[in-house]
Amino acid sequence: MKQLEILFPALIIVFAGFVVGAGAFYYQYDMQVMQFPYLVGGVLIALATLRLVQAIRGKRLPGEPAEPEEPTTESLAEFTRTALWLVGILPAAWLLGYLAGIPLYLLAYFRAHGESWMVSVALSLAALAVTYFVFIVFLRVHLPIMPIGFQ
Repeated sequence: MKQLEILFPALIIVFAGFVVGAGAFYYQYDMQVMQFPYLVGGVLIALATLRLVQAIRGKRLPGEPAEPEEPTTESLAEFTRTALWLVGILPAAWLLGYLAGIPLYLLAYFRAHGESWMVSVALSLAALAVTYFVFIVFLRVHLPIMPIGFQ
């Protein structure tokens, strides 16, 4: 059993629980706003818990090799880079606000992973449009849209 097979689903459970919990308890969003996060977070936590139980019991996923490889220094470095990219969105949104932080984070992510400027900018602008029109205008979610210190 690989340690990463246990660690990654556990991190997903903690992250999803933290994000949903922050919306419910810290920001105190009402039930209308929290319905979708509860649904998605619940499904994500349930699937990660299922995978975590399978990993602990030693069951393999379909198509997974019988003898898993031991983690190498390269795979641990890749895991660390991926984890840092996943966590990096939080300070970007907090320090720059959602409207600037999310698109700039996505632009940096896509460019760092080899996407063209056109695709990177288009996806970043699409994320900005979804964040603004769906969450701020339509759902009236009070996101921290200004950079820290300007609110």
